[in-house]
Amino acid sequence: MFRKIYTGSQLVARFFTDELKAVFQDRGALLILLIALVIYPVIYGIAYKNEVVRNIPVVVVDLDNTASSRQLGRMIDASEQLVVTSGVGSLADAKAQFYQGDVSGVVLIPNDFERELMTSGQTTVSVYSDAAYFMMYKQTLSGVLRASATFGAGVEIKRMLAKGVPMEQAMARRDPVALQSVMLFNPAGGYNSFVIPGLLIVILQQTLLIGIGLLGGSERERRRRRFTIPGTLHSGAVMPVLFGKAGAYFFIYLINVVITQVWVYHWFALPSKGELLPVMALMVPFLLAVTFMGLAVSTFFSRREHSIIFMVFLSPLALFLSGLSWPASAIPTWLNGLAKLFPSTTMVPVFLQVRTMGAGLNHVAGAFYTLSLQAVLYALLALVLFYIAAKRNKA
Repeated sequence: MFRKIYTGSQLVARFFTDELKAVFQDRGALLILLIALVIYPVIYGIAYKNEVVRNIPVVVVDLDNTASSRQLGRMIDASEQLVVTSGVGSLADAKAQFYQGDVSGVVLIPNDFERELMTSGQTTVSVYSDAAYFMMYKQTLSGVLRASATFGAGVEIKRMLAKGVPMEQAMARRDPVALQSVMLFNPAGGYNSFVIPGLLIVILQQTLLIGIGLLGGSERERRRRRFTIPGTLHSGAVMPVLFGKAGAYFFIYLINVVITQVWVYHWFALPSKGELLPVMALMVPFLLAVTFMGLAVSTFFSRREHSIIFMVFLSPLALFLSGLSWPASAIPTWLNGLAKLFPSTTMVPVFLQVRTMGAGLNHVAGAFYTLSLQAVLYALLALVLFYIAAKRNKA
């Protein structure tokens, strides 16, 4: 019994070492498994470093050309979201600038703007924006709304002051219910703080799957009859082979987890309210589940290029189904259930709860058990597929 355990441990150590050597001797695998985990976060982080879109160019069409309309134009220009590049005299000229790509929005101040303010107390300002680009649309509309609301409040307060209402009462009447907005877990309300934490999990998963498939395809491409299971080993040796290979990838990705969770978070100042210990506790079953899933799937690749094509095809699906870009509650139930095949679908929301929101491991115990179950099931699947490959090699 002890002899078998000792022999098995030696085999695990052997295949662990062999797989590490294979990774570092294969430039493509080295690029995917190690270097990509530095390149991807840096590129995404730098691209989204500004957090929110500011200084969107807009054009103001001032058909009234009065002191009040010019003041509103200046207030729009003073907002952090917008910058007024020019003022034109007609909507047609503004439309031409918009379709040429010179501006991203058009603000139309109508005729009799000041007169209607002074008489009826209400007028209309039109905003034209490209809703095909939601971030630009949101910021354009938000900037004009904030500027016009501030302008309108000033007009109303001045009207009450003219009637003899004291300043404090005028302010209270204008805003009887003061709204205080507090943005939880993302103080800047920025896109970088929103997308990068969850994206890191998807990148960990997809690069690991691609790297394992790449090496599996390479082995089968170079040694078609032997695949990755030595034909001289009996079927019981499949388990040390599998665990040796899995241990090598798990070891490499522990380093990648440190890179993503410490260096990337510190460099880009991502919101972090949770402790690293529960994060690392979640990472263990997650990485094991992805590793065994990759080893199982790698048995189907006959060439290294097949793994890249297949896994790259799955990458946008994994990102979308994780609930990061679209709420999981809005995804059809059957598709959301199918998405559970990806460990990232379970990992992304609970990772955000722990790392960004400060939840403890006890709050996400269900997800921890789900990831652990996935790791066991994918390990069993990989064992079966490796066993079939070993029998085929003997034949």
